[in-house]
Amino acid sequence: MAAGPRGDEEEEVASEIAALRRANAALEAKARNLDVVNFFASSLLFTQTDLDDILWDVANNAVARLGLEDCVIYLLDPPGTTLVQRAAFGPKNPKGREILAPITIPVGRGIVGWVAATGEPAVIADTREDPRYITDDQARLSELAIPIFFDDAVIGVLDSEHSQAGFFTQSHLEILTTIASMTASRIGRARLDEALMRANAALEAKVAARTRELSAAIERHERLLINTLPRPIAQRLGQGEAEIAERFESVTVLFADLVGFTERSASVPAEAVVALLSRIFTAFDSLSDRFGIEKIKTIGDAYMAVAGAPIRLDDHATPIAVMALAMLPCVAAISEELGTPLAVRIGIASGPVVAGVLGTRKLAYDLWGATVNTASRMESHGLPGMIQVDEAAAASLNQGFILARRGAIKVKGLGPMTTYWLLAQR
Repeated sequence: MAAGPRGDEEEEVASEIAALRRANAALEAKARNLDVVNFFASSLLFTQTDLDDILWDVANNAVARLGLEDCVIYLLDPPGTTLVQRAAFGPKNPKGREILAPITIPVGRGIVGWVAATGEPAVIADTREDPRYITDDQARLSELAIPIFFDDAVIGVLDSEHSQAGFFTQSHLEILTTIASMTASRIGRARLDEALMRANAALEAKVAARTRELSAAIERHERLLINTLPRPIAQRLGQGEAEIAERFESVTVLFADLVGFTERSASVPAEAVVALLSRIFTAFDSLSDRFGIEKIKTIGDAYMAVAGAPIRLDDHATPIAVMALAMLPCVAAISEELGTPLAVRIGIASGPVVAGVLGTRKLAYDLWGATVNTASRMESHGLPGMIQVDEAAAASLNQGFILARRGAIKVKGLGPMTTYWLLAQR
């Protein structure tokens, strides 16, 4: 019996309703896919730097938001010959975030290896009909594998399998391709951040090393300055003071000279001469440090020191006298130890001097004035093993030391002078 006009109308309405439902379902699917794409797009703003955290986040959300049974992400190892499982959500990783035994697949082997080798996606409707399929845990009936590209090269594969044949559609292919592209961006950013952190760490290490080197160089420079110049003078130069010159109204200057050493050194090897002088002057340096005396310089086999400059002292003659008295047994002990006859003459004078730093290279702190000349003459006009002092120094030392009046002697360049022998401390 033929349908009437009413029946035709009902069939047409039913057909339209069915079409509308299909269109609505398609729109809902597109909306869901758009939501998924928007979610993964927003993940590009995440500031994750740990690569495994990123891949776990992608696999987890792909399964949750697309209704997949699993999602596995493989990345190529550094040689680019093997794919290594880095994230898995689903049966391939039932224990959650940590992958205890990552699956490895040689490039070119299986569907995943083929995708990595060719850079082409693979949609397998029925894995039983594809000889490339490898059962690694349990057989699945359909598979979708998408290459992950970065800088136009395959760096990994995003893979999903399903127990239903023909499960994966063109829509799955499109959206997972988009997710793979976004994943590549996140991987690239993470690698860049990691490289920047490594570079920053290397730069910080280099800066720290250079800072240590600079500090060591400054310390060496300061040590050299202090070894070359009195500490207060070195500090003033280090603070930028360019010219240093001062007048001191009263200091005590000491000269010591090894008697006959110049003539004897002519017949002794140079190394022996230097070694002996170094031994003696090192001992004198120890005494100067011990008694707070400032060594000024050595001139050949002569030793010059001062008390009262550059640090001003009220009683500057006493420490010089104590040092001079200690120098005599010091030289005698070295002479006995080495079996070499040694004797020292010492001269001391007190009075005003001018002091300052000379030059801009090989800096030297020195003293000038009549007091310096007098101390030098006290030494050169003295006797071996004796300490000769001028009247000014004797007046300062009279209370604390035993002195013997030598009397008036004719001093070269200075005329007649009354001098004294310093014998001992009271």
